[in-house]
Parts: sequence; C-alpha cells; structure tokens
Amino acid sequence: MSDRPGLFAAPRHTVLSLSVEPESAIPERDRSQFEVLVRHLIYRFFHNELLASDDETRRVMLVSYTAALPSFVLTLFLYFIYHFALPPMPYPRPFWSQIGDHYFFVMYSFLIMGAAAVYEWDLLFPDLLDVFVLSVLPISTRRLFFARVLALTIFLGAVLIGTSILGTLFFPVVADLPRFGYHLLAHALSVLMSGTFAAASFLALQGILLNTVGQRVFRRITPFLQGGSMMLLLAVLLFYPAVCHSIMPLLTSDSTAVRCFPPFWFLGVYERILQGPSALPIFSQLAHTACNALMLMLLIVLLTYPLAYRRRVRQLIEGAGVIDNPSRTAAPLRHLLHTVILRHPAQRAVFHFVSQTILRAQRQRVMLGLYGGLALALTISNMVVLRIAAGHLRPSLLTYGIRTAVPIMAFWTIVALSSIVSAPIDRRCSWLFHAIIGRPGPDHLAGTRTWITLWAMLISLTTALVLHALSPAQLRTPLVTAGQALVAIGISLQLTDLCLYSVRTIPFTHLRTSSITDFPLMVVRYFVFFPFFVFIVVHQERWIEASVAHLLKTLLFLAIAHTVLMKAHQHALRQSTLETAPEESDEFLQRLGLCDH
Repeated sequence: MSDRPGLFAAPRHTVLSLSVEPESAIPERDRSQFEVLVRHLIYRFFHNELLASDDETRRVMLVSYTAALPSFVLTLFLYFIYHFALPPMPYPRPFWSQIGDHYFFVMYSFLIMGAAAVYEWDLLFPDLLDVFVLSVLPISTRRLFFARVLALTIFLGAVLIGTSILGTLFFPVVADLPRFGYHLLAHALSVLMSGTFAAASFLALQGILLNTVGQRVFRRITPFLQGGSMMLLLAVLLFYPAVCHSIMPLLTSDSTAVRCFPPFWFLGVYERILQGPSALPIFSQLAHTACNALMLMLLIVLLTYPLAYRRRVRQLIEGAGVIDNPSRTAAPLRHLLHTVILRHPAQRAVFHFVSQTILRAQRQRVMLGLYGGLALALTISNMVVLRIAAGHLRPSLLTYGIRTAVPIMAFWTIVALSSIVSAPIDRRCSWLFHAIIGRPGPDHLAGTRTWITLWAMLISLTTALVLHALSPAQLRTPLVTAGQALVAIGISLQLTDLCLYSVRTIPFTHLRTSSITDFPLMVVRYFVFFPFFVFIVVHQERWIEASVAHLLKTLLFLAIAHTVLMKAHQHALRQSTLETAPEESDEFLQRLGLCDH
C-alpha cells in the first residue's frame, strides 16, 4: 500500500490506556505573574460593565466589526470610481477628490481612537477593583504599573490596527497609483499617527486633570468631559461631507482654524509622503505640525501618566471624602416639586432615586456622554455651515437648522434618559424592590416619567432660549418664541409618554433580553422615525406660529393627546397586574435561594 496518508492509512496515534494518556500529554506552558496580569487587564478592557449584556463576547465582536467595516466598505465603493467612468463623476478621479478620499481614512482613525479612549475612560487608570483586589496580592507596585501600561498599549494598538488594517491593505490597491509602495507607506503611517495622536490626547488630558484637581472634582466633571469629547468627535464625522466637498478652498485658504484642525495635520503627512517634494507647500507645513504635535503629546503622556497613576491609587485608597450637604438654593425648588408635581411619596422616592443613581455607575455616565455628544453634534452639524470669505473660514447659521435644534435635542434627550434608566447597575440587589413594594405601581412609574419629562423640558427650553439670542430677526417675534416654547414642552411630554409606555420596572433594576428583532427596530427608530419626526415638527412650527388661534389649537391637541396616552397607559398597567408572570416569580425566588433544586 502507499505510504501516503489516506482513507485506509493506519492511524498515527494508537489507543492508549488511561494511565499512559496523562503522561503523554503536552504539559501546559507556565505563565509568569506579569503575563497573567497583562492578560487579566486586557480582558477587562473588552469585558466590563460597559458591555454588560446576555452575551458579552457577541457584543464585543459586534462592536469590533462595526468599527472595522466602514473603511473597507468605502474602499469597495471607490473601486468603481477609480476604474470606471460613472457620470457625473469624472474619470480619472481628480486630484482634490483623491485628497478627500485620503482625508476620510485619516479622520476615521482619529475618530475611532478618540472614541475608544473616551469609552474606556475609567479603565485608562486603576479603579477600585485594581486597588482593593490586585494590590493586596503579593505583586509589586512596579509590576502592576508596567502591566497596566503594556495592557493599555496592546489594547489601543489592537483597536488602531484592527480598525485600519482593511483600508490600509485594500485602498492603495484600489487607487492603483503609479507609486504603489509610497502610497502604502503614506496611508499606513498617516493613519497610525492620526490614531496615536487622538488616543494620546485623551490620555494626556486625563493625566493632567488627575494631577491638578481632586478626585471629587474629577468625578463631577467626567460626564461633561466625556459628553464634550464625543460631541467634538461626532461633529468631525458629521461635517465630513461638507469638509470633503470644500477641501480645496479650505486647504488653500489662510484660515488659522484650518491649520489648527488635527486631522488636516496628518492629511499633510499622507500627501507629503505620497507626492514627495512636489507636494503643495500647505501639505509640508501641516506634516511638520503633525510630527511636532505627536511628539509633544507623547512627551506629555510619558511625564503625566506615572504621576497620575500614583495619585489615582492614593485617591482610591483614601476615598473621595464626599459630604452630602443639602443646598439652600435647591431646598425651595425641592419643596415646590413636592407640593405641585410629586405629591405621592412613591413618586418622590423614585424621582430622587433616579437623581442620585444616574451618575454613580460607569455605564450610565458613559451612555450619558455618548447620547449627549451625539445630540449636540447632530444639532451643530445641521445648523452650522462653513463659508470661506477673503481667505478666512466663517461659520454661519441656517434658519432651517435653527428650527430643527429643539426637536433634535428633545428627541435624543428622552431616548438617552429612557435607555439609561433601563440599563441595570447591579441586578443582584433588585430583589430588594420586589420584597418592599412587589410590582411597581402607577406612582412608582410616574416618578420616572416625571424625572425624564422635566429634564427634557429643561434642555429643550434652554436650547430654544439660547438659539433665540442667535436667530435672525424674523425668528424673534413673540408668536415664534411662544411657538418654540410650546413645541419644546409638547414634544417633551408626548415623546416621554411614548418611550415609557411599555416600561413596568423600577429604574436600573431590569435587564432587557436582546433578540434578533432589536437591530431592525433600532434602524427604523433612528434612521426612519427620527428624520420624519424632525421634518414633521419643523413643518408644523410654521403653522403654529401663524396666529394665536393656531397656538391655542395646538395646546388643546397636546393636552388631549397627553390625557389619552396617560389613560391608555393606566389601563394597560391595570391589565398587566392582573396577570401573574410565573417566570418573574421563579427568578425572584431563585435569587433568594428559596427554590428546590
């Protein structure tokens, strides 16, 4: 027979006895303490409370695929543009259009790495788990520090390479420029430098703050820093079409704002390497700025991170020393709320429970920052347009964009707060609510609805007031102002009623099981219903502002709609309490250990 392995070949391994099998097994490689530490810290970056769900691995993979696909999808789209004549697109692709394509990859790397640093904000430095679990083990402080530095470097490097590798490998092939090697080098180096600068910027920011302010102040400003950072990053993404369309006048102008925009710096690196000495002078200047800025930011990180690490550990050990002193200014407001709105003790309890809990957990703080940044970025990008006059960049406001600001802010505020209060903090403690109150009643659910409605009204009315000062004269009339205020209050009430219609649980205690229908519903909600909702509200604003009679009719309609929704919600709640959910009861008993096994 042939000696080649095949169907009738003898097995390579004979059947061994149970006493011989363990002896022939390959011994597992011994891992050093440092390696175990690094693996543990890397695992925590990918598996933490921010990704809490029924299947953390699936959530991590979904986020990874979502972040890595845009550059590959754009590359596939550009293949036909670079190789075929598709009217009205000229062929071959013009010079400045190619620069716009290069800008996307540099900008996207900057955006993803900045978002990753903001998303993992609380894990960039040690937290309570590291201090009170790892520090008591026989591990030296120096080893803990270097393990975290290496784990952080591996995590950020994996995110940077994983989200840019597809575009780096395929785009130079698709573009098929004469100097392929230089194109590949320019793309890879500029994308890596852009992402590294973004991550280093947020590391440097957090390091400087930890070294200059106390733990109590740092925790207070963290949600605002995360929200503001996400707003800026998302604004960069949403302004991409406008910037790409006007990239030639932007780069050829003498505007200082253009020279201070970080993605343009690394676009200069891209073009300087790709075109060599023949590159435009502006690209050489931007590339020089990019190299200096990156070295400066890395130097700041090297100087501030060790000091911030040490101070962070000391602050966690000593505690923040928070003293809850009731504010004299808030006392009259609290008394007014209790007298006029929160008349039932259950409403007050849930209302203040939400107020004191929403910023305590990392998951809630990050979600608040993400939604807040998205709302502000959508508002600004829809309202602000960039114009170039006399070589200078001048922003101006669009009338239609000003009108869309209130519905955009109201919609995302209500969606954000509804999602945040529905995200659990620690479900192991939720049995306490079952033991004390049983099923939540109408007053408990009314406390949550009141809290979200008041914050939505406050943010919507504040947006209308701020834009009133910036609006042109035709939008400052009394009827327009009254119409804006009525719209802000009305949509805050109606959207809250709709978003919380099916909610039957106390905030922060229920984990909603995901299903295959979640993604299509999310697409419909955010990509179909949201634009349609904004369009309808802006269209109706003109009719509302036409006369006082229209204002009164709108007020009457909103009052009737709110009453009908409240009655329907109360009826549905009474029907749900008549039916016992055995699975909920069994789960409750299992948490208390009262079920027979």
